[in-house]
Amino acid sequence: MQIPCDYDQLAFADWKGRPMETTAWVPGIPLEMTIAAPASHGDLVVSSRGQQQLKLVESTDHQYDWSSPIEVFEQAAQAFEDEVGDMETKIHLFPASMKDLSAQYAAPKVVSIGPYHHGKSPDFRQMESAKYAAACHFIKDSGRSVEEVYGAVFAVADEARSHYDKDKVQRFGDDDFKPMMFYDGCFLLQYMMSWCGHSSDDDDGTAVDVEPLLNSVFSSNDRRIFSDIVLLENQLPWVVVEKLMGFMPKPLDMETFLGRVKPSLRSRQDLLFDPPKLDSSYKPPHLLGLLRHYIVGSNHISATKVSEAETEISHKAKKVSLSVSVIELAEIGIELTATKTKAELQDMGIKRGIFSGELFLAPLSLDDANAGFLVNMAAFELCMTPDFSEADDTLSTVCSYLCLLGMVTDSEEDVQQLRKKHILQGGAGLTNKNALDLFTSLEKHLRPGNSYFNTIVGIENYKVKRRWWIIVYKFAYKNLKTIITVVSAMAGFAGFLGAIKSLKGSR
Repeated sequence: MQIPCDYDQLAFADWKGRPMETTAWVPGIPLEMTIAAPASHGDLVVSSRGQQQLKLVESTDHQYDWSSPIEVFEQAAQAFEDEVGDMETKIHLFPASMKDLSAQYAAPKVVSIGPYHHGKSPDFRQMESAKYAAACHFIKDSGRSVEEVYGAVFAVADEARSHYDKDKVQRFGDDDFKPMMFYDGCFLLQYMMSWCGHSSDDDDGTAVDVEPLLNSVFSSNDRRIFSDIVLLENQLPWVVVEKLMGFMPKPLDMETFLGRVKPSLRSRQDLLFDPPKLDSSYKPPHLLGLLRHYIVGSNHISATKVSEAETEISHKAKKVSLSVSVIELAEIGIELTATKTKAELQDMGIKRGIFSGELFLAPLSLDDANAGFLVNMAAFELCMTPDFSEADDTLSTVCSYLCLLGMVTDSEEDVQQLRKKHILQGGAGLTNKNALDLFTSLEKHLRPGNSYFNTIVGIENYKVKRRWWIIVYKFAYKNLKTIITVVSAMAGFAGFLGAIKSLKGSR
């Protein structure tokens, strides 16, 4: 809940020489947030301006209750603190700061999960039917009754509702909301199972394959479904997913699922399957949070990052540029490079070589689906962590990564250079113009994270420690054509003199 910043002053009537009647109002505070005055001293009224007022009247003993509106503000402040405290578990709305991107990256196209977009498009009809089929097969596979499975979801539905924006879910009564949680949960788990592949080679007899017809629907719409279920506003509280997981005859192979989703951001993949190790300490709020956690690589410590990243600015530095163009980097001898295939998204920074430096970034396969995935992971970071500077670096990794891509792309030619350097991989996907528009737009709307600023500090330290070398390098870089021309001319003149000398010698 927000309190307007442009308050009217708390007004009190001039009681000198008048009947004792005082009115104070607290503009913008909802009725239910207002502290009622004692019955014998006042009552709540509504002013002609539509604001709530606390009207104080004379008491029987001529003592006056100056009930302070500060209690109302304290209650509002407590509500705000509670809301901030729930940031990590909420199903957030797309940030207002990224409104320019919401039309393309906030709303689902083929399947709605949760209440925010439920029933808003006729394009959801096919997947709504698939949800009923998914629920049917899920219950059959569980070997439990409908009442037992649905009852388990029913038991956590109120908790699930509390994770959504209350204004967005108030149109749904329990008769609509609880079945929604049930069907969406069954659909999501069946889809996740389809990513794990066939399990007929298991020996314990408890393996379950996704029903062939349902699996066919998933397979034929795979990228579109995946693009929708990783949207920030299209999430299901993990408490529902966990409750349903308890009815699966065999636990979902989460390592396989994560191990197949994570490489989808890269077009060049290892033939050897190497799933991430599960982090038992992490409790995801929803699927997007789970995927972001493992894609960022929060358990991974980069040897390159630890040995090379400089987070403390040199005492010799006089100023720090918060953004550096790709031309500036080239002038001081820093070139863009892609990290190794198995590198995590958090592997970014500056590395100094003998004669030059590198700004290294993880490679990315950029198509429309992956663009949406990255945008929504970044949006989740913005919502989840109000202050990046006070949080672990991994909580702002995607924002840092996208801000660095925006920093080094000022033109379509810069995007093409990212392709040549294999930072952007794959032939099919967004055009150079599409990628440029995306990066520049994100750079305007995102808050840079700690890894971004660590990289900026690394660039500044590079400048300080190689000041004289950079002067020489920059001169050579800016005058390379002239230097080549002069050297060529001198070489030609030397050759001419040599020819004359040889002619004289022959005589």
